[in-house]
Amino acid sequence: MLSLLLSKKVRELRDYHARQIPDSDLAGRRPFQLTYEEVLDAHFAIADFFFREDYGLGGIGFRDLNGFLSTVDRQYSTYSEISDLEGFETISTLVFGIVKNHPFHDANKRTALLCLLLQLHRMGRVPTGREKNLEDFIVSIADNTIEQRAAIKSLKKKGAQRPTIEYISRYLQKNSRRTQPMNCRLRFRELRSILEANGFSCKNAYKGTIDIVRTESKRVPRFFRSDRIEKADVVVTNISYHGEGAEVADSTLKLVRQACGLTDQDGFDGEVLLRDAQPTFQLIKSYRTALQNLAYR
Repeated sequence: MLSLLLSKKVRELRDYHARQIPDSDLAGRRPFQLTYEEVLDAHFAIADFFFREDYGLGGIGFRDLNGFLSTVDRQYSTYSEISDLEGFETISTLVFGIVKNHPFHDANKRTALLCLLLQLHRMGRVPTGREKNLEDFIVSIADNTIEQRAAIKSLKKKGAQRPTIEYISRYLQKNSRRTQPMNCRLRFRELRSILEANGFSCKNAYKGTIDIVRTESKRVPRFFRSDRIEKADVVVTNISYHGEGAEVADSTLKLVRQACGLTDQDGFDGEVLLRDAQPTFQLIKSYRTALQNLAYR
């Protein structure tokens, strides 16, 4: 749970806000649509990151509950029938709403950018181009300079129902790509490296099998002392093992990816995983420069 990863003060404030929001209606919700709690978590993840980096914030949390709920609910409103923009319009409406409605005391642009990245991630896509491009794009929404773009003026002349949202949607479609599926032969030592880079380990080799293990941490409060972190290994799955140099069978690789949540459907870029790089879900770290710059724009 995300709140366990937050610093104590931020976690307490996050939980206070979370208790105020109603449960999201999950019926018919698409994977790229964020719930109330997921948007709230994105905001508090930003807040926690900036506090740890000694950046100041003008306040944390939503300013008004109804304003926050209304902003998130924008995702579920259907305004057009442009099928090729499905998903992108959902992102655009939420990002536009967070930037323009200011549902949070501070860090609205940063929260909007993180939500944008999270939703692209859910769609199995990653941005192309430089971080600075996304940073400038978010700022153009905030200061209304986006309205001066020729494409938006053209859409207005054509009578588009929501020209700005349609433009943002097409921009995101054009400036992102699908993640690459992981489709190549791996040796076990390479699989081990990939798993370790994503928080798993391989233990207990025995008679041609080995456990895939995830170490879970639990924060234990203690009076008059700092909290204690208890760690325990949890076996995720057990697979065949014939040495570090042995090739991993396709069926085994499929089992591991499903058990560990590393499939293309989970939003993990196979191309990135094969380079033994950080997975795409570590979005704050990946886009920290843009997020830091938005604090002053």
